[in-house]
Amino acid sequence: MKIIPVDCNYVEVEFATAYLLVENGKGFFIECNTNYAIPHLMEAARMEGLSPEQIEGLIITHVHLDHAGGAGLFLKECPNAKLYAHPRAARHAVDPSKLIASATEVYGPEFMAKLYGEILPCPADRVVVLEEGDGVAFQGCILKTHHTRGHANHHLVVIEPTTQTLFSGDSFGVSYPKINSKHGLVIIPSTSPTDFDGMAALETIDWISSQDLKQVALTHYGFIPQEQIPEAAQQLRDQLQFSIELMGRIQKLSMDVDSVTQHILDWNLHYFGSRNVRLDAEDLKLLQIDFKVNAQGLVFAANRLLKK
Repeated sequence: MKIIPVDCNYVEVEFATAYLLVENGKGFFIECNTNYAIPHLMEAARMEGLSPEQIEGLIITHVHLDHAGGAGLFLKECPNAKLYAHPRAARHAVDPSKLIASATEVYGPEFMAKLYGEILPCPADRVVVLEEGDGVAFQGCILKTHHTRGHANHHLVVIEPTTQTLFSGDSFGVSYPKINSKHGLVIIPSTSPTDFDGMAALETIDWISSQDLKQVALTHYGFIPQEQIPEAAQQLRDQLQFSIELMGRIQKLSMDVDSVTQHILDWNLHYFGSRNVRLDAEDLKLLQIDFKVNAQGLVFAANRLLKK
């Protein structure tokens, strides 16, 4: 099985990727990013000698728009492909109206159009629901799936068994080559809105770490080799524990997103500094996007718990 990372040029280069699997003259994608990424996916397939008709399918790890916003256009471009998704994600792929409404509320209509374009619905007869543990057949191989809560309640991961590669979506954090090339492995969890659950996220990290893997393929961004998986898992556990504790402070002190973002920044500077990693201004500019989104997710989750 050949696995080809495809840079989606989302926000900037080396920020979000999709993965093209190639076997026996056929193709299969994991993730599709936004409408604006679809030409990059089709070009990657063309470079492998594949036409759109030779693409058999697409699995989305979850329905957040930087992973699945282009699914409708993808199916339009690839007439023989099916979309495979978690049950909760599948229904939003078929009817994306709620996704569009919530994203537009966050970003505003102008920036929403710039970032994601027109979100097309996926034809219901081309969407396959993946229940827990379901496999997807591709050219003699069974792509194994597993539901993973913590980041989102509609999240799953995919294991390609011949290469022992796990495609983690956002369930095993985000890590950027521009930072890692200077400092070694730096990885942070994604606690973005609206389903963050700290204890479930820790369970997911432990489950992924327990698998027999050669590599983890992050959507944001690229491969974590086998020898770095334990270190990645430990960094994520440490930060998730901090996130759980921070949610308690948010509830007690009624902290807003800006103050939570500052707490996350300060904690990470101390945490990675204690590991002899001195994050510079360029690193922080890139990570600031995630710190802000993570803060929004923690504030949302903490306030939701207060209402129960």
